[in-house]
Amino acid sequence: MIIDNKYELLEKLNEGSFGAVFKGKHVRTGELVAVKIEQKTNNGSSLKNEAKIYQYLAGEPGFLSLKWFSSNANFSYIVTDLLVCSLTNLIRVRGTLLLTNILQIGIQIIKRIQSLHSKYLLHRDIKPDNFMLGSNKQLYLIDFGLCKRYDHAGQHIEETQKPGNCLIGTANFVSLNVHKGIEPSRRDDVESCIYVLLYLLSDGILPWLKELNIKKIVLLKEQLTNGQPFIKPFINDMLKMARQLAFHEEPDYGALIAILETELTANIIY
Repeated sequence: MIIDNKYELLEKLNEGSFGAVFKGKHVRTGELVAVKIEQKTNNGSSLKNEAKIYQYLAGEPGFLSLKWFSSNANFSYIVTDLLVCSLTNLIRVRGTLLLTNILQIGIQIIKRIQSLHSKYLLHRDIKPDNFMLGSNKQLYLIDFGLCKRYDHAGQHIEETQKPGNCLIGTANFVSLNVHKGIEPSRRDDVESCIYVLLYLLSDGILPWLKELNIKKIVLLKEQLTNGQPFIKPFINDMLKMARQLAFHEEPDYGALIAILETELTANIIY
């Protein structure tokens, strides 16, 4: 299949409720790319909004450049750089990662979310699938289908609460407040980032990963800061920082990065 006489689809890389991502190739230059395809619904296309966000973030380290956006009566397409693998696939292939590597990844994770928040945007679906490594080992934050602006002309969005079954994001990685139906804010993106770190530290086996009961997932997340033996002290410290934040409060990204850098320094073998 060739899109707009420009990009040939080679193989499917991923598929979900959003649509599908393919490895593609520019028919003239041979450049390899990623092509995300979404079927249009009565609510329009989230890819059009995602394309605008990529354009808005252009030039920021760790965010992809938009190469092409197109749509027809049934589908929308965005074309971006082709990356190597997600953190999910990294764990599946490598299994256990060195602690120093996880800490280096963690520093990049916090920097990415700090950059996104500095543009007045929330991600709202932080998970290992949405962090990808490039060939240069740089970490990229992707997939802005649930992205939302949290500040409008200096006015922060208001804290509201919806029924608990109106979950925004992915249950395994959302914050405790989001589980309660509270509108996500910056603190919730940060808490989700810490769960991604915990995912890497536990070789992809979170305590609640196979749990289908949402109440049990919430309980297990609540217990993380209660002196669980498998929780490293620096994760405990970061979680407490995130969970103590008020809805409108800006996270202290520098302090979170400092925790990771201190741990990294302590674990480097000379």
